Amino acid sequence: MPVKLEHILNRVNALPPLPTAAVQIVTLTKNPSTTVKELEAVIGQDPALAAGMLKQANSAYYGYARRISSLQEAIVMLGFQSIQGLAMASAVAPMLKTGLIGYEIEQEGLWKHSMLTAMAAKRLCQYLKLPFTEVAFTTGLLHDIGKLVISIYIQEVNTVLLKKVQEAALSYVELEEKVIGYDHATVGGYLAINWNLPEDLVEGISFHHSPLKAQNYMDLASVIHIANGLASLLGTGGGVDSFFNPLQQEILDRFNLKEKDLERLIAEVGEYLVDPSIFG
Repeated sequence: MPVKLEHILNRVNALPPLPTAAVQIVTLTKNPSTTVKELEAVIGQDPALAAGMLKQANSAYYGYARRISSLQEAIVMLGFQSIQGLAMASAVAPMLKTGLIGYEIEQEGLWKHSMLTAMAAKRLCQYLKLPFTEVAFTTGLLHDIGKLVISIYIQEVNTVLLKKVQEAALSYVELEEKVIGYDHATVGGYLAINWNLPEDLVEGISFHHSPLKAQNYMDLASVIHIANGLASLLGTGGGVDSFFNPLQQEILDRFNLKEKDLERLIAEVGEYLVDPSIFG
């Protein structure tokens, strides 16, 4: 039987809220009048968040030859939009590093898949010359947060879903909706709204498996769809559903992406897997 919406929303509300500072940082980085001092002051209110951000800033992914030792230095060198991604990564890492039995995701598996999707989304934006690289990074990082909510329901019906996905001409995420009543992308959107995240992030998360249904941020949702597919092809922590949610040809055609483009992007994104410090 499908799960009632009130049960889904109760589980959404039961998850820990994002640190207040992380939500404020997202708002501030979208405001062109924000100053470095204002941003630094907000980050400094949460020492754990600040420490996590500095750790991420010094990972191989950002590639600076010398160590970034202060928040001010990180903000100036990386830019406001990168700071948004750093804040969100530090805020959600503890949740994403937990194992999810329903999806057969081991400890830290979802975190690695989410980080890889975020990096793939940013690289794809650069490749396609799209103007929202850092928003794509943040959205990619959060795209599977709905799995935190419905994994418990997946655990009960996963055998049925795996059987049906091989019998029917439907993807795993489509069967989630048919069997449970809600798929993880839609539920992720509910969670993003509950966390007071902006509309672009909500839509990118909600429609990453059905980008053409997005009303205002179709390009962003399409980028996350492709980035998620690239990360899944690299076999990093996405879960039992990874190979049953294929890339949609119409989304690839939207950006005129060919097989050679995907091969190049997979090779480039795959290089991030060599350095474990990126996923620390």
